[in-house]
Amino acid sequence: MAMKKIQAIIRASKFEDVRDALHSIGVEFFIFYEVKGVTFQNEQKGSYRGLSIYDSAGSIPRRVIEVVVPEIDYQDVVTCVKKAAYTGETGDGKIFVSTIDQALRISVS
Repeated sequence: MAMKKIQAIIRASKFEDVRDALHSIGVEFFIFYEVKGVTFQNEQKGSYRGLSIYDSAGSIPRRVIEVVVPEIDYQDVVTCVKKAAYTGETGDGKIFVSTIDQALRISVS
């Protein structure tokens, strides 16, 4: 059976919303971890006493969620994460989808 891995980088403040939404569609297990990133895309420039000041949007706390599901279900997971993580502001996150060639249980010989 073909599998997909969905990796979503989201705002930490939206984690509970995404967790609950994934549970509601039947996702029984996923992993998550805290990350930090830097972006210069939305850099805002200001000045103070004639000196330029830069404020990077990269300081927003993030979490990465990883879910592996059958290929037939991956679009439902992507849609679910997009809805639950959405704030409408720049920096809501990214979702990456990749193919899993093989998944093996450690506890089974």
